[in-house]
Amino acid sequence: MSTNRRSDDGFAILEALVALAIAAGVLTATMAGLAGLTRSARQVDQVQQAMLEARNIEARLRAGLPTHALAGRYPDWRIEFTPIDRPVDPRTGAVLTGVVLERANLPGWEVRFVYLETSRAQGLGPGANDPG
Repeated sequence: MSTNRRSDDGFAILEALVALAIAAGVLTATMAGLAGLTRSARQVDQVQQAMLEARNIEARLRAGLPTHALAGRYPDWRIEFTPIDRPVDPRTGAVLTGVVLERANLPGWEVRFVYLETSRAQGLGPGANDPG
């Protein structure tokens, strides 16, 4: 009977090693999943912050902030202006301008919108330089 007992002791060690290997695998998978969740949460925070800044840029443009003033205030953004239709209103010279906003740390993510630009148009109409 003593030989059976020695072989049982060997299986107990082998079972303990297999259980330890399974536990290590489960722990590794759990940690990898948590790391992925942390990265995803960080990216969601970055996108939310970028949306707030994009809305702020849009609001400033719609309020009449000159386009050249944006570059200094938002250095992390690539801001591209494209004419849509020139002029929309021949009396005032107002124009529709398309804007594409891209955040440097979020490649492939962009915001597009169109706004009525009147700040450039103030001095462009006929007789704009006439005293009045």
